[in-house]
Amino acid sequence: MLSALSLLLALSTAAPWSSFRGPNGSGVAGASGFPLELGPKHNVVWKSTVPSETSSPVLTRDRIFLTAVEGRKLATLCFDRARGGLLWRRDVETGRAELLHKLNSPASSTPVTDGENVYVFFGDFGLVSYDREGAERWRVPLGPFSNLHGMAASPVLVDGRVVQVCDQDRGAFILAVDSRTGRTVWRVERPDIVHGFATPTIFRPEGGAVQLVIPGSYWLGAYSVESGEKPVRIHLLFHRDSSRGEFTVPDRAA
Repeated sequence: MLSALSLLLALSTAAPWSSFRGPNGSGVAGASGFPLELGPKHNVVWKSTVPSETSSPVLTRDRIFLTAVEGRKLATLCFDRARGGLLWRRDVETGRAELLHKLNSPASSTPVTDGENVYVFFGDFGLVSYDREGAERWRVPLGPFSNLHGMAASPVLVDGRVVQVCDQDRGAFILAVDSRTGRTVWRVERPDIVHGFATPTIFRPEGGAVQLVIPGSYWLGAYSVESGEKPVRIHLLFHRDSSRGEFTVPDRAA
């Protein structure tokens, strides 16, 4: 199955959009002047056909990176941002196919880029990094995973580390690897997690250590970027009204 990648007129000169949902996952673009009307032939700079994918593209000032899947091939694609030409494609192949929801895919996770290199995660493979010209820098095979709907969390890049949340039905964990080498810096187990799909948010408290904020099964955890130390855990307690089929949050959370 093929889909189309299009670049809108207002995005052709916009700032980089380097990770899932943009700056720190906020979904807010710093650019302005977006067109009020969009269409197949209206306010489109270029269009390119790509293999099937459910991830989002990420942008540097002159590149667009996207992941896709074609048969057993897990593809990383790089496009020229201004002109739309495919600059390179690199594939990794896997001998496994994990359980997926019909709306999910092995190329569900959005890449992250530091402006030069790109870092991608495939649920059927693990982590892999390429430079701007498509040369493989390193790979970290992971899994197989056991997740109700398949894997979906995207990697984040923070302070020279690529962090990947690998929540699953059993054996959930968070992994941080060195962005230059792929070497494991730390790994923290999440034994209370049933399954999850969240991408971390980076929190830089004034005067404090940088943290990764990650939700779990009815709780929220903050992990140290430096060490992955045991999280500060905030329980979110829910009460269920069985007669109305509703969940409510009490005034206070333990």
